[in-house]
Amino acid sequence: MSLHAIIQRRQRALFDAWVQNPLIVVHVEHPEKLGRLVYIHDLDDDGADPQPKPPGARDLHDAAIIQKSGNPDERASVWVRAKYRGYQGAYLRFIEQVYGVKATKKDLAGYNIDHLLNKKRSPDMTGYIRIEAVNGAVNQAWGSLFEHKSNASNPDFTANSERSRRTMSWAIAAKLMNQPPPRGPGDRDGIARLSRFFINNGLEGQDPMTGLTSMLENAYRFRR
Repeated sequence: MSLHAIIQRRQRALFDAWVQNPLIVVHVEHPEKLGRLVYIHDLDDDGADPQPKPPGARDLHDAAIIQKSGNPDERASVWVRAKYRGYQGAYLRFIEQVYGVKATKKDLAGYNIDHLLNKKRSPDMTGYIRIEAVNGAVNQAWGSLFEHKSNASNPDFTANSERSRRTMSWAIAAKLMNQPPPRGPGDRDGIARLSRFFINNGLEGQDPMTGLTSMLENAYRFRR
């Protein structure tokens, strides 16, 4: 199986899991919390939590893999400490360790290894964030929309509130499915396009139009 195929399958699996359970965790305070939080609806009968392990021969200080038996697209993930700069290598080691596919950074051309939460929003940058490969252009378009310098420095911006645990958002889900962002809260056609995408992919009962509009209005509120 090619790296490209693995990435696409993982993107779809995570999106589908979010459709079924919007409280998919993407940030935790410590790897020891992963087993219970990642599989909160899928714990073993004896209540034992899966234990994280490092990608490759390293320790858990910088990166961790959490996995249960079954389809790794759905049941394996890799997490890195917010301050860790070697996250691309951690992702490649994860792919080799879990899928048996040895890939290089060149094989990731066109992709970004994305922290599913902006690492600067990890309290003191000490938490652990799930990473996945996403389309580079789409990722950067969403980043320019939300990581405006006014937002990044404003403590009243909701996304900047200090929380040790974070869950997936509309933006993360859209990036996973290669959906570019609207141009802003006034881009009705862009919001409608993205809303239709979510409705057509299992979220017809979640009112994506309202959710997306609220998200964009909040992102633009503090821009100068």
